[in-house]
Amino acid sequence: MKRVIATLILTTIILLAYDFGDIPQVRVKDIKIDRAMMLMIGKTHCIWCGSMAPQLKEIKEEFPKTIIYYINSDKEPLWAINHNIVELPVQIFYNKDGKEIGRHIGYIGKDNLLELLKESGVLAE
Repeated sequence: MKRVIATLILTTIILLAYDFGDIPQVRVKDIKIDRAMMLMIGKTHCIWCGSMAPQLKEIKEEFPKTIIYYINSDKEPLWAINHNIVELPVQIFYNKDGKEIGRHIGYIGKDNLLELLKESGVLAE
């Protein structure tokens, strides 16, 4: 019985942790990289990826014009391999011309992420 309760609690936490709000979870083929944006690359059972969801959701709510997409590497394994994604989560920043201008590998808190979004010109205030 204790095992069932623990499993239910853990499942609920995982499901709630992956609420990215208005950040679309998309396939790579559906993204047109022709303006400043950030791609957040994660994985279905990545604890650090899921733990970033609330921060990303808050940023998107505070700055709705900021373009952020979530890509699940489980659904895009070849793209992840071709783009040297070997650790998760990864945030990739693109400038307005669609050129990759930076990456951050690993978990990053909201304040530090906001700073990177500003520095890269992705944050639309």
